[in-house]
Amino acid sequence: MVQGVVLPKPVGADPVLDFLNTRSEFDGRGPAASEWLTSYEAFVIWNGYVGLLSDASVFRLIEQASGRPTDATRRLDAAKEFRADLYDVLTDEAATGSFDAVARAVARATARRQLSAVPAEGIGVRASWELPEDLGLPLDQLALLASELLTGTARDHIRLCPGDNCGWLFLDPRGRRRWCSMATCGNRAKVRAHAARAR
Repeated sequence: MVQGVVLPKPVGADPVLDFLNTRSEFDGRGPAASEWLTSYEAFVIWNGYVGLLSDASVFRLIEQASGRPTDATRRLDAAKEFRADLYDVLTDEAATGSFDAVARAVARATARRQLSAVPAEGIGVRASWELPEDLGLPLDQLALLASELLTGTARDHIRLCPGDNCGWLFLDPRGRRRWCSMATCGNRAKVRAHAARAR
């Protein structure tokens, strides 16, 4: 429970994978058994929970959303569509349509970045890329992080949890991890295996 919103525990070892794990049972684009991004406010609170937004940014974006509810709903729908497309890209080699949709979201986010000056010690100016703090910020940040995940070495270490009706993704750089969480899927598998042996 975070700021009155029920959210899933981050188990993906990467914020992009934790974003994909904000729903359960990815069997297409129909209704999920569990959906945690139930409102734009929940989406923003989740971003703060996993460290992608400061508390101040979360507060300001929730205020913006309250004044523009239709736009906020549209942004949430876009985030869920991006989530489904990215999941397809990471789990289905034939998902070319989904890849194109992810690439378009990354291109939009990249185009919105602005180079900003940052205080620096020594000579000259240090700069960083910043995104505008508007209703599009949470999705844009996730799109840029997704592009880094897709093009980086971590891509080779993404695993799909084999738990029944799970489908969550996680990083496994050491090749030793089998479950999204031993406390849930791993434990259920142990109980089933024990029951099968007892029978």
